[in-house]
Amino acid sequence: MSDTVTDQLNTYMDGLVKKEGFNGSVLVARKGELFLEKGYGRANIELDVPNTPQTKFRIGSITKPFTSLCTMILQERGDLNVEDALENYLPDIPEAWRGITLHHLLTHTSGIMHSWALPGFIK
Repeated sequence: MSDTVTDQLNTYMDGLVKKEGFNGSVLVARKGELFLEKGYGRANIELDVPNTPQTKFRIGSITKPFTSLCTMILQERGDLNVEDALENYLPDIPEAWRGITLHHLLTHTSGIMHSWALPGFIK
């Protein structure tokens, strides 16, 4: 079965590359079984560097909706509450961040600066 699924995924992705110009890396796995791990297109067009499964992408804010959704699912399950203080989960945070809640983080009202403004952040 694995070979059939892998062949189907490869055919599908090759079609996306040719028809839609897909450019990126894909990993498809289920219950620990790896079906596809492959890069498509170029990480750097100018230098003709191909994408690989190890290519690092600058994804910016695209993860914010996923983080919010996951947080709300955890709240619904009773595993956390958005009114909980950040230090409940990260006890070693700076003193200035004590009292900030998960709600503050989700609504961008925590007062914590952008990560790219932190020392050592690589742009």
